[in-house]
Amino acid sequence: MLNPRVALVSMPWHSTNMPSIQLGINQALLSAHDIETTSYSFYLEWSRFLAQRVYHREEMLAGIESVSDTFHGVGLGEWIFGVPPLFPSDPPFDAEYYRFLVQKRIPASVIDSAFAVRNWVPEFLNQCVSEILAQSPGVVGFTTMFSQNIASLVLALKLKMQDSDLKVVFGGANCQGEMGVELFRRFPFIDAVVRGESEGVFPELIKQWQSGNSTSELPGICLRESDIQRINPTAANASFTMADVPQPDYDEYFQRLSRHPLQPIIDPQIQLPVESSRGCWWGEKSHCTFCGLNGATMSFRSKPAEQFHDQLMDLSQRYRRLRFFSVDNILDMNYHRELLPRLAEAPIDFQLFFEVKANLRKSQLRLMRDAGIRTIQPGIESFSTPILKLIRKGTTALQNIRLLKYCAELGIDVVWNVIYGFPNEPIAEYESMAAAAPSLVHLQPPRMVRLVIDRYSPYHTDPSSQGLQITGPAEFYAYIYREPASELSDLAYHFEAVHSDGRDPEQYTHALKAAIENWSHRYATNPGRLTLQLGPGFVRIHDHRFERPSEIILEGIEAAVYQAIRHGGNAESVRRHLHERHDVRVSATQVRDVLERFKAQSLAFVDDDRFLALAVNVHDTGADESDAGSAEQPLVFSL
Repeated sequence: MLNPRVALVSMPWHSTNMPSIQLGINQALLSAHDIETTSYSFYLEWSRFLAQRVYHREEMLAGIESVSDTFHGVGLGEWIFGVPPLFPSDPPFDAEYYRFLVQKRIPASVIDSAFAVRNWVPEFLNQCVSEILAQSPGVVGFTTMFSQNIASLVLALKLKMQDSDLKVVFGGANCQGEMGVELFRRFPFIDAVVRGESEGVFPELIKQWQSGNSTSELPGICLRESDIQRINPTAANASFTMADVPQPDYDEYFQRLSRHPLQPIIDPQIQLPVESSRGCWWGEKSHCTFCGLNGATMSFRSKPAEQFHDQLMDLSQRYRRLRFFSVDNILDMNYHRELLPRLAEAPIDFQLFFEVKANLRKSQLRLMRDAGIRTIQPGIESFSTPILKLIRKGTTALQNIRLLKYCAELGIDVVWNVIYGFPNEPIAEYESMAAAAPSLVHLQPPRMVRLVIDRYSPYHTDPSSQGLQITGPAEFYAYIYREPASELSDLAYHFEAVHSDGRDPEQYTHALKAAIENWSHRYATNPGRLTLQLGPGFVRIHDHRFERPSEIILEGIEAAVYQAIRHGGNAESVRRHLHERHDVRVSATQVRDVLERFKAQSLAFVDDDRFLALAVNVHDTGADESDAGSAEQPLVFSL
């Protein structure tokens, strides 16, 4: 009979300042089934291991975060752990990878550090083996996503070499669909792979192993029994809901952190990961062309608001934490009624991160801020409406810039990207965005990133209809798995492609890249300001975006029109708004002339024929928006 103990492992690379929600949920899940389980946050242990061997410890922590994020796209973290017994030593091959990194413009200091750190990996792995085997588990489960495959594989192999009776299970995002099947086929020391959500399958697999019963019918499982390999099709669990997902157990992470020499540095940065939903309600309606998330199912499901509220409170109290990081793809809009008002009323200083859709009203953002949501990732991706339509975002450039302005007024941090290189994107739009960028330097800047073709995205599933030709997996996979990339199509998540029309996006994006680089530098060192103050009969604007700061006083129709477009509008909607709501009679031509002056002064963002006032109101008035201004706040101007 199988030893009843289970070890759950999360290997490098993973952010050190965050517990693993995968470990946390599965620890709680198995414990609820009375399965004796121990978690091992070896990604955190890795930073402790390195801290004992390097002098510049804070730089080391920053380096770990960079490997987890910035350098994932060149496979650096995976390569570092590609050591015996998983792969033989091969100095010429390593030299080839060195040249690849140089070609990708990875800083020499980073490359040299990676090669040096790699020499310590065998010792670290031996330490991990000893810690796990000291507890005599019967099953070792690895959760793997992004750059965790190779570290997990090499440790699994070393464990299996020490104890051939161990059952090794892999699961997580890297095991979705074909990727899980290919992992299972390529690495025979893996006994089972859980593809898809673990809640309805993983505990049953363990219990059936422990009892000696057949496991052949479990959906989504890849299973090795003697010489037989079973690949069971995945199937949705109709009886499973988000209410069934347990509250994560992070005890082991904090116990391990308490022994960490850098605990005083890591502790203030910790965010507790939480999960209120899975899937994407927007993706159910319109799958964004570049998005490869939700490979198993796009179906949107969320936890009952009361349950999620109680879990936030309990986690905060248990671990004495106020900062939370939601791993959801998108915020459930029902929470604006069912959850956020309750959080806003509570005398608690939560700091929450959520991914959201960009077309939020200011009243919704205000409620989010009051509820403690202080950082958002709104999936802006571009400030070109034609490009946004092309990629099915369901937003406009004006809505995206308006959100940035609202967040500046409300004190909400925004994390966003400008993605370039979409097939069939209008080239002229990059010139337009580059021209608009200098007027936006008072708002939070984006990162500019090249489109990557991800598995499960429409660009991957139907490239030819999208104007792409996939040439194969991303080049770095060849250096990770030591095989030609062309042989790794079922294992890869990232792919490379060429445009069917032969274009090279690098040739027409220089101006926008330079503008965003300047924007980011300016925002970090000497932020440009564009602020608005209301006076009796006038609007005062302080403009510090350009070389010479200026103060602009708007009066009469100019003041009225500028206040009317603070949420966006065109000439006719502004004229109608002023007449119907404020009994101010002006012609559309008069309004148009004023709007064009605002455009010339870079005081308004223009999207087609709609104008948005760019100045940030230094006082959040509380007024909500309509298409051309507020219905509630009276105008105070004499025309």
